[in-house]
Parts: sequence; structure tokens; C-alpha cells
Amino acid sequence: MKSFWFGSIAAVIIAVVAGVVLSGSGMTTGERYSSANTRL
Repeated sequence: MKSFWFGSIAAVIIAVVAGVVLSGSGMTTGERYSSANTRL
């Protein structure tokens, strides 16, 4: 049960950090993760 809580907390922290980084960069996720070969 302890590992479940650590995993859940880690996932939330990663999501918050990713949200802050993407909103701070001024790019949408589609622009951020699209490349010449892949379009989202």
C-alpha cells in the first residue's frame, strides 16, 4: 500500500511540473510534441 501512495504522489508531482513547464514555454502540447514526422 505504501508503494501505491508513493507512485500516486510521484505521478501528481510529475503532472504539476509538466503543466508548469508547458504553460511557461507558451507552446501548446501539440506544438511541443509535434515533429516533422509526427503531428498531434
